[in-house]
Parts: sequence; C-alpha cells; structure tokens
Amino acid sequence: MPYSPLDLAAAFIQTGELADALDVLNQHLVHQPQDDRARRLRIDVLRHLGRRAHLETALDDSNQLAEPTAEDAICQSLLLEQMEDDHGAAACLSRALQMWPDHARLIERDLNLLLRLDRADEALNVVRAQPKVWRWLQWEGDALVASGNDLMATARYGLALADLEAHRTPENAAYLRPIQARLLLARAAAYLRLEMLDPAEDQYQAAESLLPDDPAIPFNRGLLAWLRGDADEARSLCRAALESASENQRERLLDDLRGDPRCAALWAALSNP
Repeated sequence: MPYSPLDLAAAFIQTGELADALDVLNQHLVHQPQDDRARRLRIDVLRHLGRRAHLETALDDSNQLAEPTAEDAICQSLLLEQMEDDHGAAACLSRALQMWPDHARLIERDLNLLLRLDRADEALNVVRAQPKVWRWLQWEGDALVASGNDLMATARYGLALADLEAHRTPENAAYLRPIQARLLLARAAAYLRLEMLDPAEDQYQAAESLLPDDPAIPFNRGLLAWLRGDADEARSLCRAALESASENQRERLLDDLRGDPRCAALWAALSNP
C-alpha cells in the first residue's frame, strides 16, 4: 500500500529530514490547498527551520487555514514572537480571545505575553474576568507583583494555595506538589520584598518541605536572617546553599543578591569567601 504525502512527510520529520518533508508538503498543498492538516504540518516544519523566510511563509499559511482554531491562534502568536514581533503576537491573541473567550491555554498565553510586555494592568483585566480558582488566582498574584502591589499579591497567592489544598487528593497530590511549591515561593518572595520576615520564613519553610534540594530556598532564608540582624546565620545558610548549587544557580543567586541594596555587605562577603 503506497504511503500518502502526509505519511511521507511524517516519516521525514521523524528522521530529522525537514527539507524533504517540506518538499513533500509543498507539492501536496499545490494540489490540495484546503488540506488544513497538511498546512498545519507545514507550519510546524517551517517553525523548526526557523529562518525569517520560513517564518513568513508559516505565518501566511496560518492565515490560509480553512477552519482555524484557538490552537492555531496560539501557534500564530508563537510565530510572531519568533519573528520578534511581541506586540503583533499580543494583538493576535487579543483577537483570538474575542472568538474563544473561555479557552484556558489561549488566556494563559495572553497573560504571559502581557506580563512580559510590562502591561500588567491589561493582564489584571483579563485575569479578573476568570473564575476564582487557583489557576487564575496564581496569575492574578503574578500580575499584582508586576504592577508593584506585593501586599495584594500575597493575599491572592494565599487564596490560590487554599483552593489548591481544597482540590488535593491522593491521586493528584504528586501533580499539585510543584504548583504548591511555586505558589509558596512566590508568596515568600513578595513577603521578603515587603520585609514581612516572619510570614516569609513560614512560606520558605513550607516550600522547603516540598523541594528539599532547591538551594535557592535556604539561600533566601539566609537573606531573612541577614535582615533580622543575624549575620552569622545568614552567611552560614547562604554559603551552604551556594556550595550545593550548580554554577548557573550560584551565579543567578549572587546576581539577584547584588541587586538588593539591603544586602550589599552580605553579597561582598559571599562573593569574596
């Protein structure tokens, strides 16, 4: 039984022969221009090839789909981002949300891009139209942090944690654990910026019980000790964390510390052991 063009293209993709896959799809779409499945496959190949001309062709393909979906809009926004047109990607997502206002992945892509573009107020408008469940409360907390409202963010992260706990079962506990840890760390960081040291310590300790091997947690607990005036404990915690961290983690932790004027002397001590 002969292979179909899509079978051939898929085989070429599996072996990494993208140029051959593209040739097969080009020929097929000349004769079957309404084949959305083939056009989507060509978009994927062109995205992976990645040159400007490939991306422009993929974008043109995305505009020719006979029956576009929300997933196609997400793909189009990714193409625009790959072409370094973040504002065009945001506009694409905004249009798509008018057609599919309840599509969760589309909403999350929009929120992610708005926050990256420093459009926190728009992100808040989007997320506050969503149900008050942990998924969207988490995003609202992130948008509040981006807008400079750490105190309100701690409240939203707290509501997200409570909703997460209400939905935790033995079956989903492992899946929810990293989400819970991420929320605890985001809440702790907001408390730390506010210099609310005891609540920050509580959140870091709870996160550490979930992520015992994450060196960033004891490092940040060291910052709390420093802000409390316990310099010896601060240096001990931070140095132990840096010793257990990878080189990239170590550089990132020290870079973050260097940007905090409250901890200039601690940074100097850790940078010159």
